Amino acid sequence: MSAVEQYSRKKFRYRNEIGVLIEIAEHSGRRPLLDDLTFYSKFATHASRILKSAGHGSTETVKLSAEFQDAIEKISTILRVLVKDADPETRDLVIPRFASLSPEGLGLLLALCEELSWVKNYTLDAGRAHR
Repeated sequence: MSAVEQYSRKKFRYRNEIGVLIEIAEHSGRRPLLDDLTFYSKFATHASRILKSAGHGSTETVKLSAEFQDAIEKISTILRVLVKDADPETRDLVIPRFASLSPEGLGLLLALCEELSWVKNYTLDAGRAHR
């Protein structure tokens, strides 16, 4: 996580939570789920910014709004699947805060998504550097 924070030039608020998710994915053979999580997080982060500036109800953003909602639901599901076999403390760290889809939970989830999008960017750039 230190390398990702250095890459992004940001101190992550959810550094511990992201580290736990990465560890779970790598130790349980669920790395593809983590890849999906970072992909949808990057999409949701960008879509959220567009929707905030253009508005959810504009004719130009109707499709994007639906895709954003779909991505948020997929992210919530992936989070639940990633931690379903984890200890109760880990599940309690993730599910009530990020996977509830309540108004407060959505705000926390979007903040997590922004940080996960940096993980995706770092992974993509690190992959390009090794080619």
